[in-house]
Amino acid sequence: MIDVLPLFPKLDSLLLQVLSGLSPQQWQKDTICKKWRVKDIAAHILEATIRRLSIGRDAYQMPRADINKKGPILEYLNYFNTEWLSAYEKLSPEILISQLKIVQDELYLYLKDLDPAGNALFPVSWAGEFVSDNRFDIAREYTERWLHQQQIRQAVGAHSLLEKQFYSPFLQICMKALPDHFRDLNPALDTLISVEIVGDSGSLWSIIRRLDQWEFTFTESKADAHVYIDQNIAWMLFSNGIAIQESSQYWQVIGDQELGSHVLKMRSFIV
Repeated sequence: MIDVLPLFPKLDSLLLQVLSGLSPQQWQKDTICKKWRVKDIAAHILEATIRRLSIGRDAYQMPRADINKKGPILEYLNYFNTEWLSAYEKLSPEILISQLKIVQDELYLYLKDLDPAGNALFPVSWAGEFVSDNRFDIAREYTERWLHQQQIRQAVGAHSLLEKQFYSPFLQICMKALPDHFRDLNPALDTLISVEIVGDSGSLWSIIRRLDQWEFTFTESKADAHVYIDQNIAWMLFSNGIAIQESSQYWQVIGDQELGSHVLKMRSFIV
């Protein structure tokens, strides 16, 4: 797993820079994250950071929502998001920025102190894991922070975070969801699927069907399904930010259409 922790300070600094330059009107702009404005996403980043510090660093037992059996993780997160956004509606952007500056620095120091090989508090569920190490959990945290900042930047017309330094690690982490995404599809053994993100920050990933699971492989063999995705919309596809058909001009499936199209449904976030 790639070590993305050194990128946190720079990514956090870029977030504060873009937020500090927003006009009152830009704070209220809609984003591709349904029903969330720019200010809502900024408040969500703050809430997620505080919650992570409270549960992890401070070992605080937060009250849990009354969640049903259909989707406990999603219901749990939605409960806290709704409560938090309602509270922060009353506060100014200036206060939000000042609090972000404090807690982002504290989160970095906390994560830096963790044993990378130790067990994380929560598994990376979208990769099919029941136990994850801290290195992967920190990587998941990076994708969350990258995604929400990118959503803000897209909404206000700021420079995108598609530079290789920041976007390539994001894509590498997101693709960890690929084998588990195909877990219920059982084609012939040695069926090969390749996914190529096209662009300066992109790369090629391949998975192969073994006896009882899919696994990553490095091979030059011709894939049974080869999927090309433009890097400009890959982040939106993986986070449910754009419909598959709406983005059809930015992807192409060569070979088995059913297997290839399944790639486009992969989500690397709890949505």
